[in-house]
Amino acid sequence: MDHVHSAESPLEAAGRTVDADTTEAFKLLADETRLAILLALWEEYEPLPDDNVPFSRLLDRVNHDNRGNFSYHLEKLEGPFVKQHTERGGYELQTAGLNLVRSIIAGTGINDISVEDAEIDESCPVCDAPTTAINYHDGVVLWTCTECEGVAPGVSMWGDLKNHMQGELSLTQFEPAGVADRTPAELRAASQVSEHQRARSMANGLCPTCSGPVDGRLEYCRDHDPRGGCDNCGWILRLLAHFECRICEDHDVVDPKRLPLFHPTSIAFYDDHGIQTRVHADDLAGARRLFDLMTAHDGELVSEDPLRVALIATVDGDDVRVTIDETASIVSAHR
Repeated sequence: MDHVHSAESPLEAAGRTVDADTTEAFKLLADETRLAILLALWEEYEPLPDDNVPFSRLLDRVNHDNRGNFSYHLEKLEGPFVKQHTERGGYELQTAGLNLVRSIIAGTGINDISVEDAEIDESCPVCDAPTTAINYHDGVVLWTCTECEGVAPGVSMWGDLKNHMQGELSLTQFEPAGVADRTPAELRAASQVSEHQRARSMANGLCPTCSGPVDGRLEYCRDHDPRGGCDNCGWILRLLAHFECRICEDHDVVDPKRLPLFHPTSIAFYDDHGIQTRVHADDLAGARRLFDLMTAHDGELVSEDPLRVALIATVDGDDVRVTIDETASIVSAHR
């Protein structure tokens, strides 16, 4: 049987779910000179520039020997990735170009970085083992317990990462650049802050990756048995919040007990009791406090249809009650 050849290019065939502008942007980057221009502009980048990079300096930085050919490639990048200033003269990166170079540098600027079973002085929230471990592979911080099966013994959702660990307690996307010069305990704290900020953005309907709109859903296992991992859902946790971006399909699974920490009523509640909910990435004690506050929230099923779940925090006999609906949105909060 003869093969039928499509009139589509490989890029067009691969990108059938995206618009033409997206595939055109990929085509623009299929040239070493254009990539060199982006990198050179990033090297010259200043947050508040007094001037832009003139054509002559950019040409020297790229070390291109054909002025006309270089100008052709620079013009191709203008619009989506590069901006030319007609009044002040010179060139600068557009947001898309800046984000592209930054993402490559953050993801691959530090090669072969990994952390293997580094013990930290933090107990397991599942089995109360006194110490746990930090691993880092393939852009992900893995917090694990070496004495139990973790929060999802019946779930194989992390692919090849399962080969690196057992007893998984959390998984956080984290660029390699953030691993350098941090101890395992500091890496745990920084990744906890990153996870908190990412979940907050998702819960607020804003994708932290592409700024697109995010849809959420609440999952409640009605026939739940947490012992050794539920046969129905595979998790120790009975309740999960799922968030997914409509544009780039970035996805996050969040313990809903974290969501009250984003609401002003809960923040004010903790403030009134002298408990800080804001934390710096280098604040190990603060990151641990944030995690402890989250896990201390009690859950209560309000209704199954429609699904409503209340999360309650109690301090010194005072409490705050936050109710979440089936879209993982907070619908009420009161003290």
